[in-house]
Amino acid sequence: MPLFPHHTLHHVYHCAASACISTLNAVTQKSLPGIFIVICTLLILSISGSSAASPEQTPDLAGYLDIPPEYGDTIFRINPYSSKQIYIVGISHRDPNNGADKSTTVQTQIEIFRIGEWLKENKRLDLLLPEGYFTAGHTLSSPTPSAAHASNQVHPVLDDAYLQKSLAADSPGVNAEKLLMQHHNLPVRQVEGRKIYDAVRNSLDKLNTIGNGPDEMSGTRAELIYLQQIRTAQLLQNIPEVVEYEYLRGAVGNCSALFTIGLNHIKDIFRHIENEGISIESPGGIKSDRLVANLNLLQKGYGVTIIIPRTLADDHKLLRLTKIDRILLDHHRPSSAFIKQTRAPRQPLFVDNNE
Repeated sequence: MPLFPHHTLHHVYHCAASACISTLNAVTQKSLPGIFIVICTLLILSISGSSAASPEQTPDLAGYLDIPPEYGDTIFRINPYSSKQIYIVGISHRDPNNGADKSTTVQTQIEIFRIGEWLKENKRLDLLLPEGYFTAGHTLSSPTPSAAHASNQVHPVLDDAYLQKSLAADSPGVNAEKLLMQHHNLPVRQVEGRKIYDAVRNSLDKLNTIGNGPDEMSGTRAELIYLQQIRTAQLLQNIPEVVEYEYLRGAVGNCSALFTIGLNHIKDIFRHIENEGISIESPGGIKSDRLVANLNLLQKGYGVTIIIPRTLADDHKLLRLTKIDRILLDHHRPSSAFIKQTRAPRQPLFVDNNE
């Protein structure tokens, strides 16, 4: 994050100008060096010019997601002025074999809850889309249009001690999303495809099978990477349809949603957005088997924000392992001050709507 954010420098600049104004007011009463008067005059004129800046300059601050730094870092934003917004939060999973917490899981979950709570209060967040979430009929319940109104009601603030207790390891099935549902009436919807999810699980089980030879291990690992890339792409592609369906039927008040997904997927999500489309090579590297598609989120004009919870953002080793550090290096400043505007979408190539 920059040492001095833009809004901080702007404030300091104005304070300096105010001091100069006071000094210039005393000129008639006391003789001052001419060079000092010239400097103050130029500074005041500069401030006046910035106050009357052209409309093209104002979006930089308007698009800045001023999320409290103790909750996390916003590492990427695109199309921040769209009325349709998807907030992607990288999460830390529990152990897939026994469901146990990692050392940072509970604190990370608290931060995810706070991020969702802040987005609800400040950005009209209305919907949760968790990775790995399944329910019959793709919905947790069938809310009436009044549910969108109910989700906007004021709720008591939960302290960290309550969250810590609720998210402890002896409370299986309780996570940040569930607490956001319970305490902020935020509905949860499924964007996960069962077929590709099961394929990934089966591939992971094969990789963990004892007795695999080096060649078989290498092939299974390549298969798993490929399937995970397909799964990540499919999750992204499903988001607009789910969000707009809920909006059109009146279950939510706007097209904004919080999508939570494991940190390992963030690099691929970022790559698809940067490339303005999906391109995934087959495990064998055969070009004819490459999956190519336009990215639905960009085609439909969504804004996308990627947020890393504070605990994970401070874990530099984890950022290297998940290759998120490359995203930060690419843009030279890992902060929510970075905003990228959308370019025109590419021409349609190929879209696979099957699971």
